[in-house]
Amino acid sequence: WTNSINQANKMALLAWAKETGIDLVQINGQRRYGGPPPGWVGDPPPAGTEVFIGKLPQDVYENTLIPLFQSVGKLYEFRLMMTFSGLNRGFAYAKYSSR
Repeated sequence: WTNSINQANKMALLAWAKETGIDLVQINGQRRYGGPPPGWVGDPPPAGTEVFIGKLPQDVYENTLIPLFQSVGKLYEFRLMMTFSGLNRGFAYAKYSSR
């Protein structure tokens, strides 16, 4: 049944990752960008810079989410919680470089 998941969104994610050169690492049910992101210089951001994001559609991926949340401020890390079937679990965490 996972092949019936929105394949266009999955292909867009792969194309976006290749185009931007961004590596997404999936470990223990979460896919992570950054921590630190490419080109980061300095210490990790202080406490209070991480935001919980809930009620995400299960077939939306980082190619849509990261640019959206980067439009608010510089991201240090973005973590999308994933199922083993390839869907997101409907929530993520965005950690910004400052409060």
